[in-house]
Amino acid sequence: MEITELPPTRLDLPGGEEPVYIATLRWALEPSEGEDPPELGKMWSRKGKFSVNGNRSCAELAVVHHLRDDGWHGFWVNAFGPGPGELRSEWFLAPAVETIAQTGAPLWAVEIFDGLRAANGGKLSGFFDVFAWREPGEVRFDEVKVGRDPIGDNQRKFVKLALDRHHRLDHFTIIQVPKPPVRRQPHPPGL
Repeated sequence: MEITELPPTRLDLPGGEEPVYIATLRWALEPSEGEDPPELGKMWSRKGKFSVNGNRSCAELAVVHHLRDDGWHGFWVNAFGPGPGELRSEWFLAPAVETIAQTGAPLWAVEIFDGLRAANGGKLSGFFDVFAWREPGEVRFDEVKVGRDPIGDNQRKFVKLALDRHHRLDHFTIIQVPKPPVRRQPHPPGL
């Protein structure tokens, strides 16, 4: 995997404050060639196909996997779809959890995440895609953008919320990931 540093991304936060600039990287993740199992469901099979240990995954979980190589622990904060959202450290059909305490995170990381979630009205909407931690008390928030996917208003609100709760800008990173190539089925001979 190749990581390239890009110019910081400007974010105009709610409330008319001065803009902030978030570190931005391009990660060239390994695409996945595998087929999705039929039980995956259409909603999830539309996510870009990236490889983790040779298996089909998504960009967010590929980022979590690569962070582990640097001593980080973390998960994908998945607010997509119906319900309250979920925390996921493995691709489907592995189970997800609803609370960070269920991930085995240390108490200090649980307090940080749960404090942000409570301040966000108990919701995960707007959270950056990856929440990660490592000793002695470091956290990071990574927003994974595959292809052309701009930062949304809920994400701007989350950054402001976290900064207001004394997190620093260097805790945030935007990771741009090129879309995986679309693999087309070959036409049978003679057509």
